[in-house]
Amino acid sequence: MAVTLRSISKQIHWSLLAKAIAFVLAWWYVPTWLFGVVALGLYIVPPFQLRRNLAPFLVLLGISFVTPPSILMVFVYGALVYYFFLIKDLLVIDRKSGRAVLAMALSFFLFREFFLIWNDGLSLGSIVWALIVAGVFGALLNGVIVAHRSKQEDEDLAGVRRLRRTAVGVAAFIVFEGIIAALFLPVDFIYQSIIVFLGAAFLIDLVPVYFFRELEPRRIRVTAMAIFALLVVTLASAKWGI
Repeated sequence: MAVTLRSISKQIHWSLLAKAIAFVLAWWYVPTWLFGVVALGLYIVPPFQLRRNLAPFLVLLGISFVTPPSILMVFVYGALVYYFFLIKDLLVIDRKSGRAVLAMALSFFLFREFFLIWNDGLSLGSIVWALIVAGVFGALLNGVIVAHRSKQEDEDLAGVRRLRRTAVGVAAFIVFEGIIAALFLPVDFIYQSIIVFLGAAFLIDLVPVYFFRELEPRRIRVTAMAIFALLVVTLASAKWGI
């Protein structure tokens, strides 16, 4: 048992855990403007991979600004912040999958906050914010695509940036349409969030590998079946009030 605890202790990056704790404590206790300063300080020290991780950091910070602190969300955001710092400091072995998981998690909370606020149907405000949310999702997806390329591919992809932007734009537009469609569903905001999230997760999983011609038919079938099964479960639970 002692050997197991020592092994787990060695796997925990205590400095990053301390940063995550400082993040959520500032979120809980200090005014919003001071929390923003603290979060920015935690992000830029050390000044490593700042540009590449800026989009997910801003999304995480924005979600923190609009989410009221609670005991549950302190632990949830603490874990999310810790995972973000692991990715930023290149301590996640599979960086491609790590970036995708982070984008999915941030997307879910992004959709959750949107539907929590705009759950009264279609309006001008909901359309505008749906466009903003879709744009933010596009930025997260772009980060996942960039994480798939190697240093050598950076030069090779210089001439296809327009193609990447087109792929991100199309995916963001699909998410926008999904958000608008979900506004008409007679379900609770959490179910609306899950439904849109499932579609977004499908895009995050498949668009990067398609962009780099690594997409296999088997992967499409497995992902589609998983998303469809989760969608059926979500809709059934909403119908029966589970």
